[in-house]
Amino acid sequence: MKDKTLKQMSDEELQSFLETWGGRESWRDEFKRCRNQLPKNIWQTVSAFANTSGGIILLGYEEVAGHKIPVGVENPSKIIEDFSSTVCQKFNFCPVVQIFTAIDQGKEVVIIEVKEAYRYQKPIYIKDAGPLRGGFKRVGSSDLHLKDEDLHRFYLERDSAPDAQPVSGTSLEDIDQRSLENYRTLRRFQSPESPELLLDDEGLLHSYKLITEDGRLTVAGVLLFGKREVVRKHFPAFRVDLIRIKGEDWGKDRDPFLSQDFNGNLFQIRPYVLEHLHRFFLIPFQSGPTGDRKGEHPYFKLLREATTNLLMHQNYFHSSPSQIRIYNNRIEFYNPGYSLKPPDDFTKPGSELRNPSIAQVFYDVGWAETKGTGLKTVIEELIDAGLPLPEFDNDVAHDHFTVKIAYPSDLFGTPQVTPQVTPQVEQLHERMDIFASILTYCEIPRSLKEIMNFLGFSDRKHFTSRYLNPLLESGLLRRTIPDKPRSRFQKYVRGKKGG
Repeated sequence: MKDKTLKQMSDEELQSFLETWGGRESWRDEFKRCRNQLPKNIWQTVSAFANTSGGIILLGYEEVAGHKIPVGVENPSKIIEDFSSTVCQKFNFCPVVQIFTAIDQGKEVVIIEVKEAYRYQKPIYIKDAGPLRGGFKRVGSSDLHLKDEDLHRFYLERDSAPDAQPVSGTSLEDIDQRSLENYRTLRRFQSPESPELLLDDEGLLHSYKLITEDGRLTVAGVLLFGKREVVRKHFPAFRVDLIRIKGEDWGKDRDPFLSQDFNGNLFQIRPYVLEHLHRFFLIPFQSGPTGDRKGEHPYFKLLREATTNLLMHQNYFHSSPSQIRIYNNRIEFYNPGYSLKPPDDFTKPGSELRNPSIAQVFYDVGWAETKGTGLKTVIEELIDAGLPLPEFDNDVAHDHFTVKIAYPSDLFGTPQVTPQVTPQVEQLHERMDIFASILTYCEIPRSLKEIMNFLGFSDRKHFTSRYLNPLLESGLLRRTIPDKPRSRFQKYVRGKKGG
């Protein structure tokens, strides 16, 4: 089916397909009763499939004990004629469909294959009803009315990508120079001879189409390089919340000290998010030229890939921020904006880009792989290492996407623990929290006494061996007087990046 349409299948292939279909509706198929006339709600389903990812409508079925059983269509040729003569007149754009008959368990049924519409055609809606009353999307096995935010997204994507829209009231003066220099540094590592490195600021932005001919920044221009206050003004909901939850359920035991939110443009946010993740999980590292760690464990490559996708593919017109939720047994990346690429296809090359301008810059500085192979490569490494794979929740109805990543047992202990080892795992998470607290508290130099008082420790020897020394050995914490470890003026400060 992936290589040919249903109509192109041989009789044997089609029969095999119908036998293995399962008789249950899903987001890609719809069974309808149809004896001698078209079902009244068939046009809703055509609209929903055209606006989402396409699908198949099977006519001539009844539901028995939760399964769709073929009962046949009395006059298939009439049904095909009625549908074919009406479909193009019914909608604002004519959907791409194929309709034909088939035999299922001795009954003649009608199959309609609906293709996903092109972006410049969406939304596909029933003309007489208009976009809101006559436009639908497919969510699970249901056809739901389009909402205002769906229409807003479709109309933005008609003329060009959402991140290519100009932002009124912006200009070249709204660019953060340090972020632009960071881009040049990273780009130089990736490709020293890149011609855009020879351009001035305005020419560089024009080369990526981040500024219009009349001098306005695009959405991508603001999000990639805009000053912090400019990003907040035009995208007030955009930020990344890193939230520590001392439990396994959302909304319980949030730690306000270890949680943090990140604001600014993408060149400001991404390094800080990754740094805080590495600090929380106490990951010794050595930085590569792009700021990413070399010799990473596959699990931490997955965290980096999830962070990159969170920033590169989200819907920046959404009303909720991004969230990274650190639980006792897993970490979740919540992304406003559903995934345009179905999760079942994540192991295949290729991307569906919501923000192609942002993606291009990410590719050019080495933060993302071309052709959508980054996540595919990481998943292959996880499989080879026998590590748990991420779970994906692609919620089209509420326009968000969540990646759930269980902690691998070789680093954090088995997530599905027995009562006998639960206390050990709890101690492990408590130790991770203390490490993260020390690093956060030591943003400025602190004495050992200050650190212990802050955390409520009294046993100096125990604290030093269990917490202080591992941080010093990993390079995440350093002495302010390294040549005199026992100096009474000794203080400790968070280590610099690099190895």
